[in-house]
Amino acid sequence: MGILENKKRARNFYRYFSKIYDFVNPFFYSDEMRKTVVDMAKVAKGDLVLEVGCGTGFTTEEIVRRVGEENVVAVDLTPEQMEKAVNRFESAEFLRGDAENLPFKDSSFDASISAGSIEYWPNPQKGVQEMARVTKSGGRVVILAPRKPDNVLVRKFAESIMLFPSTQQMVLWMEKAGLEDIRYVEMGPYSFWSKLVVIISGRKP
Repeated sequence: MGILENKKRARNFYRYFSKIYDFVNPFFYSDEMRKTVVDMAKVAKGDLVLEVGCGTGFTTEEIVRRVGEENVVAVDLTPEQMEKAVNRFESAEFLRGDAENLPFKDSSFDASISAGSIEYWPNPQKGVQEMARVTKSGGRVVILAPRKPDNVLVRKFAESIMLFPSTQQMVLWMEKAGLEDIRYVEMGPYSFWSKLVVIISGRKP
């Protein structure tokens, strides 16, 4: 298990990293990636959307553009990260919560989205199943996950910190969660600092 796949360690890390997160994040997560994530959710104005692992609200911003601020519910484990998102989107609902134990009833949302969070989940399969559980029939579950860095030294360090699921592993998790019509795209990197990611979506039958 990577260092940050432990929930307590991840929470403590982001308590301090949140101070510079908004400055660092654009180097790794592009606007194009963010738009593609929400495109793949196939949401429309008025849809109720869950975001799992909202951080400071980078992806939240794009979801809000599509469905309206009052139709976004976001969950994150780290209060210091989420505080910035709360200040940006006063009409959205923000809850402190765990991706592997989502505090919602079955079939509560028109779509569920998670970008840049699954790499910290100790049990990713359970997290994907939870997202599928709370999504309505016909709705889509969308997840963005980082791929392993190409540089050998950087890759070894990164793998000691977090999870880097392969595209095939992501597909398997989606299938085991009962999702269908699974689609994915691999994007990036756009610069030395940016990363290669896989964005995958599945529809709940």
